[in-house]
Amino acid sequence: MTTDIQIALVGNAPKEQHSLLNSMLDEEGLTDLCDIVLYGADGQPEFEALQDALDDYADGQIQGIVCLPMTRPAEELVGRALEKPGETFAALDNGIIRVGTVLTAADAKTATQQLTGEAIQKRGEQLWRMLKRDLNVQNPRIAVLSVGDSVDAAEGSTDTTVIAPAITELVKKGIEAFGPVSAATFFDTQNYKAYDAVLQIYGTQCTAAYRALGNEPVISLIGGTETPVASAEADGMYRALWAVMDIRRNRVEYDEPFANPLEKLYHERREDGEKARFAIKKKGFNPAEHRRENVKFVTRNTPQQEQETPEETEK
Repeated sequence: MTTDIQIALVGNAPKEQHSLLNSMLDEEGLTDLCDIVLYGADGQPEFEALQDALDDYADGQIQGIVCLPMTRPAEELVGRALEKPGETFAALDNGIIRVGTVLTAADAKTATQQLTGEAIQKRGEQLWRMLKRDLNVQNPRIAVLSVGDSVDAAEGSTDTTVIAPAITELVKKGIEAFGPVSAATFFDTQNYKAYDAVLQIYGTQCTAAYRALGNEPVISLIGGTETPVASAEADGMYRALWAVMDIRRNRVEYDEPFANPLEKLYHERREDGEKARFAIKKKGFNPAEHRRENVKFVTRNTPQQEQETPEETEK
């Protein structure tokens, strides 16, 4: 069956995974939803195949991209192909909670040396927008992990001088960010159930505990690009295809109310702000007439005075 949705499958799968991919591509339920267009299956270099897929998306020939595992992370290759290095990022998705990463550093020591509040804020904002626009999460809650296994509350620590202030800035921007929370116990104590996503500081910080959490294959959602892109191992390819189609639909629904807003037909005075509103001169009001020296005070008569007759007053 031919549909209006064309999804690109980019990369060369290992031979031992060909049967798994073929069975997935032949599945009747999938072919009813989209058509798969293969890029790189003929031995074309993976970066060139990805570039071709991105160009075809820009031309409207395909509506999303799913990447097989490549020699370099998919988010890095997408950024290079779009000439936006450092702007794209990956968020892991196991069907329960998503994990974003601030730095590509491999350990806590290197991460501590490289970490800045600006980097945390940038990735936090990107992850929040992905949750809202791509995944249709109405009010995303994001937990930010500590740089070490446990939270270091000592004065001058990275947790108190870098991570905590960055979280405060995210909150000021209307983002529901919390932390820092203990990286070692976040998944063990099931704290993750209170959040929609977690922001780890470096690449391997909680990956092992996260992958052991759910029963679904883990896929990577690529953010920072208008092209819906996901990456997965062969056993997660079906989930990745569904994710790309969901992202495409969610973005359309999210952007639609903002596309052509109607112009306002009248001006509301309250929109001028409190300062302007109170600065408006009230009709018929003359401040000079209300100065203290111009006010005549009237003293009430005491009960005794009220009982006195005019004759008694004359005496």
